Amino acid sequence: MCRRVKCEACGKSTWAGCGRHVASVHGQIADGQHCSCRDWPGVVPAVAVAAAADSAAACTTEIKTSAAAAAAGERS
Repeated sequence: MCRRVKCEACGKSTWAGCGRHVASVHGQIADGQHCSCRDWPGVVPAVAVAAAADSAAACTTEIKTSAAAAAAGERS
């Protein structure tokens, strides 16, 4: 079982244990208090989630714009 521990290098919260419950430990720690000295297996960094959301929004906008242009062309 994984548990929350204090990083000796930076003083922020990190994990110890088997590695199968890292996401659960990560979810119990406040934003900005996660140690970055060690990887968090199974946890998607917030930066990656935001980038994926931005990418999805750009794709949706492009599709809507193309559909609007096609519809406008049909009306002309």
